[in-house]
Amino acid sequence: MWTDLDRSEAREALAEFESSYNALEDVCFPSDNPDPFRMQIILFARERDLRQFRPRPTGGFFVHSLPNDLEPAPTMVMYGSLGEQTRLTFQHELAHHFIAQSMGPTPAWLSEGLSQFYSTFRSQDGYAYIGSPLPDIDFLKGSFWRTASNGPFTRVLIPVGQARSATELMHTDRSDFYGPPGDTSGAERRQVAINYLSSWALVHMLINGPEQYVQRFTTFLEAASRGAPVRQAFQQAIRDIPPEQLDRDYRSYVVGQRLIKKVGPYSGPPPSPPQVERVMSDAEVHVLWARLKRWEGHERAWAAAHIEEALAHDPNNPEVRFWRGRLRIAEARLREAEQEFTAALAARPADPRYLLAMGRLLYTLASHRVITTLDAMGRAAPLVDRLGRTASTAAQLNLVARYRLEHREFDEAQTFVKRAIQTDPSCASCYDTYGMLLLEQGRVMEAISAESHALDLLPEGMENPLIEARLRCFYAHEKAARDGAPTRPEKCFKPPRQ
Repeated sequence: MWTDLDRSEAREALAEFESSYNALEDVCFPSDNPDPFRMQIILFARERDLRQFRPRPTGGFFVHSLPNDLEPAPTMVMYGSLGEQTRLTFQHELAHHFIAQSMGPTPAWLSEGLSQFYSTFRSQDGYAYIGSPLPDIDFLKGSFWRTASNGPFTRVLIPVGQARSATELMHTDRSDFYGPPGDTSGAERRQVAINYLSSWALVHMLINGPEQYVQRFTTFLEAASRGAPVRQAFQQAIRDIPPEQLDRDYRSYVVGQRLIKKVGPYSGPPPSPPQVERVMSDAEVHVLWARLKRWEGHERAWAAAHIEEALAHDPNNPEVRFWRGRLRIAEARLREAEQEFTAALAARPADPRYLLAMGRLLYTLASHRVITTLDAMGRAAPLVDRLGRTASTAAQLNLVARYRLEHREFDEAQTFVKRAIQTDPSCASCYDTYGMLLLEQGRVMEAISAESHALDLLPEGMENPLIEARLRCFYAHEKAARDGAPTRPEKCFKPPRQ
């Protein structure tokens, strides 16, 4: 956690965050994985600092990766000491993290509905409670929007007649759910609020409502946790319920009494004290602020100014040189990026993040014809050797696997790609590498399955033309093999993208 709260508040906040994390994981998202998920938290003391990075009114936000990070790292950005509002935001965003880890890409209505539902999770007097009303938004039976004071919250009350239907929600895409980017008009904000509250009510019915829905939703969650695509698994679970019946039952549930479920007895373990506690340097603060902006348009100049400030404070800091190199790539100044990564590696020659950054940059230099492919492969060899000894993340392990595959060192490639998938089962690029390896080994149907899974793992609404083209190439390869025609697996490594 990075914060500018005073030390006692920071310790208290961290202990509360870890307690909420442990309780939500234990009660709502149990996992057989013995290794806890790692998450970074950025907690500003002042709201105005958060507003520099998220202008619209919110207590905080969660992202699976900051905009310019080399590797995905779940990150929560919030402000304020740990009161009820911060806790609500934290548990909402933490639920997003658990949902992504347990189910993978998820439709907006389901992700937000579940996150709203679990945001009110609490443990008290040896029990856990889920399904409490949202303190900041709810339906009312009148015809006009109202607001009402509710402790530290101002609760927005929305006419129940404006709730979206269940079937409508399920067919809402991300752009419709969240509205046009940058649109902060009153009408758009109201529609988004209706979407959030309607999703919460639908999820509430699926988890705490009539038994026929609870059973089907449990079946869906089990299928999704085993890797089934979320949309398909959900449609399969409710396939025998006519849409008009679903809408009627949902509408009845919205206007009726909603239960709070008591789970327990439950008492979580006490949070561990911080392993390391230190004051951030001026250079580290400037780097962190630069990382929080998207390096596009005027925001890139803003971030560049902070990176240069960091450099002025600590010219020999390898982290500053690393992030300066990342910025140079965004600016398409590739040779200068290479110089920055070289300086970072000179200070820390075994750092796996720096090795990964330089390895990727060499491939980028080759693709832009700044250097030849042969030169890139030759220069990458000692980097990959070093990275193979220190790699621990899926991205690092996958780079080693991809390099070994390109050199036809199939046993080594298999070792590293399997480690990558075990480290992060949601890594789409890892399954892409695995698909290519399986094709080279003549296991064509398994290759098709792996490549299909890579597509399934892409975030909701995102496309990857290269993976799609590779999958088409795999199918063509399989057909050619059935027809007795000659096949060349390497053609699928860089297939045409039409």
